[in-house]
Amino acid sequence: GVDFVAAVENGPLVATQFHPEKSGDAGLALLENWVGTLR
Repeated sequence: GVDFVAAVENGPLVATQFHPEKSGDAGLALLENWVGTLR
């Protein structure tokens, strides 16, 4: 298999086909980076 991120962003909208909050350090980093773009 191949690992990949299933996500899409369109302006202020972000959708993922997984639960980043349950994806350990990588998911936390994704959420932190996204929140950083909102500031």
